[in-house]
Amino acid sequence: MNNPQQNQPPLKITRFDSCDSTNRLLLSAAEAGASLGSVFVAREQVAGRGRRGREWLAAPGESLTFSLLWVFEPDPARLTGLPLVVGLSVVRALSGLSLRQVSDVQLGLKWPNDLLLARSDDTYAKVGGVLVESALRTGANGGKELAVVIGIGLNCGDSTAIKNQVLDQQVGSVTELCRDPVSPELLLNAVLDQLIVDLSSFGQHGFAPFCNAWNAVDLWQNRQVKICEQDEVLQEGCCRGVDADGALCIETLSGIKRIVSGDVSLRKV
Repeated sequence: MNNPQQNQPPLKITRFDSCDSTNRLLLSAAEAGASLGSVFVAREQVAGRGRRGREWLAAPGESLTFSLLWVFEPDPARLTGLPLVVGLSVVRALSGLSLRQVSDVQLGLKWPNDLLLARSDDTYAKVGGVLVESALRTGANGGKELAVVIGIGLNCGDSTAIKNQVLDQQVGSVTELCRDPVSPELLLNAVLDQLIVDLSSFGQHGFAPFCNAWNAVDLWQNRQVKICEQDEVLQEGCCRGVDADGALCIETLSGIKRIVSGDVSLRKV
């Protein structure tokens, strides 16, 4: 099968003033034959989704919510590091913007798909997330391919409404990183440009070339953490970042434990 990233078509952006979920809509479109590079952007989502069936909250005009369709060879095992690459792409895109940066706030990642702000008072706030879904379909050449929908949500404004609804964690905004206004449209263009580069590389080489860069922006690196599923503690130890396969590595008293399941959450001790 030919590499689907060769001779990429231009991005095709479809905009919605309001919809239930860009991921749901684009996944349906992918199953119906939508092409690589299709992008659905919504000013407002009324039923946005996050990992593990959670609701994703966004404020109209103050949040960037979009989904991108990419195509890979039908080998799901090769895609285990994809959410990590997407998060890294967002960090790279924001770092590359020509904006006056605030020195005491850092944008980084938390395994597997959270974008966080690390503040000078040693608190953390979630500023965005990634949701990856896929469907196996027949490609243009008659062979099977994996149509992957990559959903990204980023808080761009200081939405009091969102903060009042999210009670289990602190919520932050991209505006905390910069002294200049940051619009959803500005972020969309920057993130899409970086995603195209990184997804093309990931499709050819997998996660391994991104491993060191991801670990460099891992905000939980070398911290004591608990790996939990619901209320059950699965592992406890020191976070040592991710390996070349994208698995989270926890150093415990009995050695390094690799965490590969997506249905876990990190909790700093």
